[in-house]
Amino acid sequence: MHFLTLAILEIPEVREDKELDKQIVEALKELELQKQIETKNFMLDFTIGRFQNLQSSFSRAVNDGVSELMYPYCASMEDPEYLEFDDRTEKLREEYKSAVDCIKLPQGTIVEQYGDPLWGRFIIRDGKVFQRDAGPLHHEKRTKKAKRMIALSNYPRRKLYKSFEEYAEERCGFSFDEKHQGYGYYYNPNAIWDWYSIGGRWPERFLVKDSCLEYSIGETSWCNSGEKAEAPEGYLWVCAARKKDIAWEEMRNWRNQKAKERFYKLERMFLAGKTDSDFDGEIVPDGVMHWGRYVYRKGSALEEYLEEYGIPNSWKYPIGSHDIVDAGQWLSIEDSVLDPESGNYVPVDWRSCIDGHIDEMDEDAVLAAVDYHI
Repeated sequence: MHFLTLAILEIPEVREDKELDKQIVEALKELELQKQIETKNFMLDFTIGRFQNLQSSFSRAVNDGVSELMYPYCASMEDPEYLEFDDRTEKLREEYKSAVDCIKLPQGTIVEQYGDPLWGRFIIRDGKVFQRDAGPLHHEKRTKKAKRMIALSNYPRRKLYKSFEEYAEERCGFSFDEKHQGYGYYYNPNAIWDWYSIGGRWPERFLVKDSCLEYSIGETSWCNSGEKAEAPEGYLWVCAARKKDIAWEEMRNWRNQKAKERFYKLERMFLAGKTDSDFDGEIVPDGVMHWGRYVYRKGSALEEYLEEYGIPNSWKYPIGSHDIVDAGQWLSIEDSVLDPESGNYVPVDWRSCIDGHIDEMDEDAVLAAVDYHI
């Protein structure tokens, strides 16, 4: 799954490095020329995206700042400062003392039904071995190969493995940890992402004047590569900028104007009973659907549509996200808070959370849109 987080960065005045900027622009030109030849080279796309994200001193500062904020939440973390040990020794001992369905192979080797080398391709039914997904019908069948195997239901693991250590290491793949004197693994208890990019699926989050010098366009995703969102005259869409440079009211007006245009287009298609050639959706009796969900319902009013698909008047800032990360914390739309009256945990007021954080930001602080995956 991909999610959008707003990263709040403190970036002091950035000193321009024109020589490095020039080198990156030249490298980008060479890469884009190469892309015309190797049109299906995915690694070229990736490299071009990385270079686009580093075109100016400001965008490089954003890249470094986001990297620092995201670091403690990495799922593949190897830094011991952030890791905890999950000791699985007792659970493994319980498994070792238990029994499991096994199959005796024609050569006499006994293996677990869902272990190496069968991995569930042969299963036990009523004391006999069947092959799964057999033949053109892909059904369970007593094939010739299955008939040469013997079912051993509830076979003791202690007979299957010479020792507990063999079971833990060979069957389950754990290593013995000397520090904790047990079998387990290290993990980051605060892990949130396994991959991220600045911009990514959300490259056009903030509107700035086209005279603005400090912004980042980030890295475009494969799903929006080559696309460029229309912007009001004199403005451009970016994925990172200083708070003072973001044209909040123009963003609100533009988003709502585009939402109005979508509403009237959907309403027209519904009344006509036919979709436009550029619309990948379908007309149903009570509305219009796109990718399995309603984007227009019969009889909807414009005001209702704008509340759901535009920028509601209750939003102080015309921006939404799934998360917020700054130097001190990671907040999520899925968080809950303790209600002092009921004593129960209730969902956080996410809209107030977003507006409050942006309100508290210094005007020189930077907002960056980060696309992360987990």
